[in-house]
This record gives sequence, C-alpha cells and structure tokens, in this order.
Amino acid sequence: MATGIILAGGASKRMPGDKAFMEVSGRRVISIQLEALDGLFEEILIVCNADRVARLKALEGEAPGVRVVEEPVSGKGPLGGILSGLLVSGTEENFVVACDMPFIRREAVALVLAGLAGHDVAVPATPSGLEPLHAAYRKSCAPVIASQLEEGDLKVTDFFEKVDVRYVPWEELLRIDPGGRLLTNVNEPDDMRRATGLADDGEGKAECR
Repeated sequence: MATGIILAGGASKRMPGDKAFMEVSGRRVISIQLEALDGLFEEILIVCNADRVARLKALEGEAPGVRVVEEPVSGKGPLGGILSGLLVSGTEENFVVACDMPFIRREAVALVLAGLAGHDVAVPATPSGLEPLHAAYRKSCAPVIASQLEEGDLKVTDFFEKVDVRYVPWEELLRIDPGGRLLTNVNEPDDMRRATGLADDGEGKAECR
C-alpha cells in the first residue's frame, strides 16, 4: 500500500493568482492530477500551507481517499514539502508530485512507484536532469531529509547520496508518453501558454523541464 502526495505549498511568486488553483485549457491542474492518481492509492494527501487549507478542502470530494493537510514543515522550499508529505503519510511507500504538472500519467506514476522496490527513492532521470517532484520516496527518508534541512541545505537531490536511489530512465517514460509532456511544469505565464498549447495539440512534443 502506498500514499499519493500532491505538494501545493509553493508561494506562486512567478504566477499571477494562486498556483494551487491554476487551470490549463479550462481544467484545474490539481483536479487533473487527482483523476490520474485515483485508483492507484488508498489515500491521496494534498499538502499545503495554512492559508490554502480551507480553500482546498473542497477537493476532498473529488476522488475517494483525498485528504487536505497542513504542511508541518513550512518555508523550506520543495524539500520541506517532500518532508512534510512523508511526515503526514501513514505508509512506507509514497509518490510525490508538484501541483504544477498538468500532464502526469497514471502509467508513469505506477512505473516510478514500482521502481521503489528495493530502494529508498525512485526518480526519473531526464536529459535535463532529475525530476524529484515526480518521484517515489520511502517514509524512512524523512530523518535524512530533516537532517539536511537542519544544516540549511535546501537542494532536493543532495540527500540522494545518503540513500539508495533508483534512477528511472527517461526512455522508459517515453514509452508511456512519446511526446514527453508528462513532466512539464507550469511556473510562470509563458509556461501556462505553452501547456495550454500542448493540451490542445493532444500529443504535441514538450521539452522536459
């Protein structure tokens, strides 16, 4: 049994409005993600800051097992978000995704999660680098991450050298999504326009970012 974790605690500094509620082609990205994750996990946690909890609570009825929780670690960037998700999760195996990825695929999530067998972390390795916000983590990574944060190091992948990591080849993910859209993220208005174009094109190619 594993838990799905959507990180919705970012500050949305480069996007107008609240990133946790953004839409691509008329659909809220976080709702698209819930649809993709539905059926893979008994529980899906939406981990967010205190200001968003009340607004996101409405999502608890969109799919079975969805629960909105306030992040116990705040102000520590994506790594703090991952730690927060692991701390509130009730399972050893967890899949973590950022709320700004509109094209995640159920099959790709299952592939990454399967890569966790015998490892502490399973993370996609793309031509542009690692994608730790579409990755699987064991709850046992939490103390290692906490120790890194105590040292003031916020880089997500720095703790990888202290755990057993399975690097999921990009080629395996491309078999699921030949267009390479699934790891596209939306950080600023130009990304939103690009994502809308990709959504409208269906299988258009995307740069892995």
